[in-house]
Amino acid sequence: MFLRNRHRLWIRIVFVLGAISLFIFGYQWGNRYQQQPSETLAIDGVLVRPPVTLPDFQLKDPFGRAFDRKTLESGWSLLAFGDLSRASGQLAVQRLIDVRNRVADQAALGQALRLVLIATAETPTLARDFAGLATSLFILGGESSRIAPLRDALSSLDDETPTIYVIGPGARLLALFPDTETGAAMAEDLKALFYAHEPQ
Repeated sequence: MFLRNRHRLWIRIVFVLGAISLFIFGYQWGNRYQQQPSETLAIDGVLVRPPVTLPDFQLKDPFGRAFDRKTLESGWSLLAFGDLSRASGQLAVQRLIDVRNRVADQAALGQALRLVLIATAETPTLARDFAGLATSLFILGGESSRIAPLRDALSSLDDETPTIYVIGPGARLLALFPDTETGAAMAEDLKALFYAHEPQ
């Protein structure tokens, strides 16, 4: 024996439309949440929240070519400070190249990535030698007054610690890799940051 449905047709339609609306709202909210990875992204390094936009600066490479903030606005950069005549500066270059080599199998990231060392002491011969180690490596220098605004923005005061700063599109500081982080961990962090901001 069939029981008669006591609800009128229009009430059932309202319930069905409400359920559909709730599903669509939930789907849209979930999709928007997934497109904001920085809220849930976890790396071994240190995330910078909110990202810091770098100030204007004007430096030069050892061949006299200008390099400024606009150069960093496109693509991705790993940046470090160091004195190339000291072990700490050479270690900073080594760490930059190590990370670059470990993400070599990531074509999109490899094309977008540049390496930057801000030389804190005038060593033009060494700078030219180191600049030849990789086509994506830029050794930059200038008077301390030109370097100071950039160092202040990145809170980098100690050349003895070869911290690497991750600069994303728009010349924004997104993260930093302390000197205690391994090359493998830095490479994984960089890939996570890159694909979180530029999903493929």
